[in-house]
Amino acid sequence: MTRVVLIIIGIAAMLGCKNTPTNSPEPPAPEAAGTYVGWGRPGGTGFNVRLTVAGSDTTEWTGAIYYGGSSSTLLITDVSVDEDSIRFEYTRGSAYRHLGVISGVAMTIFVLEPAGQPTYVLNRVQGSFNMSGDWDGLVYSQFLNITEDADLFMDHQGNLFNGDLESQFGFYSLLGNITNGGQQGSAFYLAGDAPYGGQSYPFQLDGNYVNPDSIVGVWILDVDGGGDSGSFAFGRRF
Repeated sequence: MTRVVLIIIGIAAMLGCKNTPTNSPEPPAPEAAGTYVGWGRPGGTGFNVRLTVAGSDTTEWTGAIYYGGSSSTLLITDVSVDEDSIRFEYTRGSAYRHLGVISGVAMTIFVLEPAGQPTYVLNRVQGSFNMSGDWDGLVYSQFLNITEDADLFMDHQGNLFNGDLESQFGFYSLLGNITNGGQQGSAFYLAGDAPYGGQSYPFQLDGNYVNPDSIVGVWILDVDGGGDSGSFAFGRRF
């Protein structure tokens, strides 16, 4: 555990002078080709999901879906002329047929077969990154000088960032309610509020992507006359 704390403290020092990005790029027009990530219930069980689609008017459409630690190849049966909808199939235990409705920032997936499966939304990866989904990791508290397990759940759609961070410390729980954010290249910030002493105070994370499924950075809970701060490291699995 000492080694983990030293690593995270080193990350905090490395990122402490980083400028916080203030703007995210404008979302692209709807198009089918791309990578989409998020959290859904394929087969009725909750997983992080990654969907990849490739092709054009002049090439064959191909794709794959990743969740639960394995991947399945897609059979893409139709792509609309405007590329605002796509139909695809795959087999994993059962045969799945889907209709994907596409916007510039996301794909809403309707499960046509098997019947009764829930609809879910996957968000478009832009500039190699999108943090939608469930992340596991560690958070270091400078005030308590301890490192604890943490969970980060994010819905990142275009320029919109919403989510929750939770970590249980000694005598208080870090419960960050994330309501906004920004990204510039591999750098990002997430901001919102968190309860402390019966009130809510500003809360922010500043970080970098190490790779598309790994993030590190620093955080602060800004309380008058006190508060807490530290560093974090999270990973996402499909």
